[in-house]
Amino acid sequence: MELHSNVYYTHPSIEIMQKLDRLFQEHHGEQDKFIAVAVELNAQLGQELAEELLNTVDSIEFDLAPESLHSIADYSVAHFVHGSSGDEFIEAILLFLKALLPDINTLAWGCGDDDPWEFWFKFEGDELIREDDEPFNDPEQDEEIKSSIYTWWHAGLTEKIKEGFLNQQ
Repeated sequence: MELHSNVYYTHPSIEIMQKLDRLFQEHHGEQDKFIAVAVELNAQLGQELAEELLNTVDSIEFDLAPESLHSIADYSVAHFVHGSSGDEFIEAILLFLKALLPDINTLAWGCGDDDPWEFWFKFEGDELIREDDEPFNDPEQDEEIKSSIYTWWHAGLTEKIKEGFLNQQ
């Protein structure tokens, strides 16, 4: 099973955004490069936090290197493809980013390639909240999913960001 995930992040500093993009794009599987950029972002905690994340994932080359990275509005969007542990890796990435830069805005959406199943991560303050849903099973349930999870996750985002299977109809 493959999991596809989009990690969104934004920060008021253009310089920090450039470093965040470098964090995911320039390591080419080399831990030292990943750690070095994490230290550039947070001199006090960068190394420790990066090492913790590296110990959580199976492979820096595959688990911390997005398939693509693009921008939408003020957000960078890193698209990851992982195996069955992908949702755990995405959670670890989000927690890492928030600990590294407490004033970052980061959230994620993901889905499995087998079933219409989605998972959503969003911070409320410093707490990372996760929601899961299974669309397309029941039209009434789909309406409930759209009015609860979709509304919650998209709150405060530009209308250009439209995640979720039910938004693709």
